[in-house]
Amino acid sequence: MVSNAAGHWFLALAPGALALIGGCASVQDIAGVPRAGHQANGAYVVSTEEEKLACRQIEERLEILSRQMQVLPQQAALERESEPQTVGSALGRMFGGPDDGLKATQEFQRAQAESDALKALLARKKCA
Repeated sequence: MVSNAAGHWFLALAPGALALIGGCASVQDIAGVPRAGHQANGAYVVSTEEEKLACRQIEERLEILSRQMQVLPQQAALERESEPQTVGSALGRMFGGPDDGLKATQEFQRAQAESDALKALLARKKCA
């Protein structure tokens, strides 16, 4: 009888415990603890793996990002002319600026943030 009651308690508490464990990433975000990658504020924090890259590898990644950023404004223009595909993008266009809710604009901002962080890394590494 005691083990049956313990089993019920376990079943009742297990989902809450899993939710707490699974929420660790969001707790980091709420606390404002920087982690590698894109941040909630739009910035980008380089990872330890990126810190170890050679100057040439960083420059190659910057070139890829630059090519992406050259194409994204045209994609945003096409996206702006088309119908919104999601409720979120429709609301973004209705209540935000003309580029709010556009996937290409968000990708551009993310690429720009990563590019800025990698350029700062190049400077810290004293790459030519």
